[in-house]
Amino acid sequence: MQMGRLLNGVMACCKWITHFALLNLLWVGFTLLGGVFFGLAPSTAAMYSVARKQMLTEEAPLFRTFWMVYRKEFLRANGLVWLLAGIGSVWYFDLHFFRQFEGVFYSLMNYAMTMIGLIFIILLLYILPVFVHYDLNIRGCIKQALIIGFLHPANLVLMLIIGLSSYYFFIYFPGLIPLFGLTVFAHINMWLSLKCFDQLEEAKFSEGVVS
Repeated sequence: MQMGRLLNGVMACCKWITHFALLNLLWVGFTLLGGVFFGLAPSTAAMYSVARKQMLTEEAPLFRTFWMVYRKEFLRANGLVWLLAGIGSVWYFDLHFFRQFEGVFYSLMNYAMTMIGLIFIILLLYILPVFVHYDLNIRGCIKQALIIGFLHPANLVLMLIIGLSSYYFFIYFPGLIPLFGLTVFAHINMWLSLKCFDQLEEAKFSEGVVS
């Protein structure tokens, strides 16, 4: 009995390792297919979409699902990522620009830039799960990601811890990057986000029942 459970555990572990490795190869391959600059965004969106289906226990062919999302969301994903890159660039420029000043003005602007930076981090952590889960335009995705981020601060802190842990893990074990890359973080990020989405839907349902 115990041997059977151990064997099932080993098989499940091997299945997940294979899934992560194949998904990471698809992510790298389709990123290169789009010339990196235009392939990164739809490849990452496709990776998150596959992770979402895994979390929802939906059986779907890995390559077909990835390619379908990559092709369908190519323009929209690029629009979102380039918009976020523009926002991040403006924030970075303003942060260094206001450091030239001194006194009260510098303190106020430094505080404002720090708060904007924190809000931007919240947006980055939730935007891709929201993008692949909800049928929203880019503006709606940004709004929904920020709302969920502010409503679930504990989940946000957990995401940050996992993100930093993943970063330092791959620094110490760089040989695993070609096998797993971002896929492990994407699955964890998607799983935590789905928990928030479920809680939000339950809250809306409860409000509907009460009213």
